[in-house]
Amino acid sequence: MHLERILMPLDVMDWSVEVFSVANALAKPAGAAVTLLHVVTLNVAAPENRIYERLAQEANWHLERLAQGCLLPGIAATTRVRFGQPAAEILAEAADSDASLIVLASRPPSFLRRLFYHLVPPVVERVVREARCGVFLTTATKRFNCESIWGRPEQDSGAPMRTLPETPKARPLPAPLAEAAFACAPGHHGFVA
Repeated sequence: MHLERILMPLDVMDWSVEVFSVANALAKPAGAAVTLLHVVTLNVAAPENRIYERLAQEANWHLERLAQGCLLPGIAATTRVRFGQPAAEILAEAADSDASLIVLASRPPSFLRRLFYHLVPPVVERVVREARCGVFLTTATKRFNCESIWGRPEQDSGAPMRTLPETPKARPLPAPLAEAAFACAPGHHGFVA
């Protein structure tokens, strides 16, 4: 499989740290571009377009910071924000961008979830079942909330940003530090064709 475009769906309020070590390991040697995707799901209809625009701007702001601070230098990155149901929008973005691979993270199920529920969340299950490209699954053990650490875009006054473990705008993370900070345990990844 020749990798040209990797799609990484992320929830900026609760994203998996491990997906960036996977994306860096796959994209850098192949020269693949990475698209970071956030899907905004509103359970109510917004009264005006301004709300959608604001949510998209905030999510894009976080995605750009993640791309800058977590992807290795030389990896081309784009950010996308879509509105709708996560599985449907991930599949639509994969088709629209002609993705070669989708990198998804899933939390390991708790003991009770293993007994009574699905082992894989329904969104991940649908993407794996319906994707027209490869899907790489990784176990998510470390989570990060952009808004709780960085705040919101209007709070960005040029002051140093708080992040894990350093500030991306102040100084890009060197590759060894980025890989150490975002490394995941071996054996927690799986490729689904």
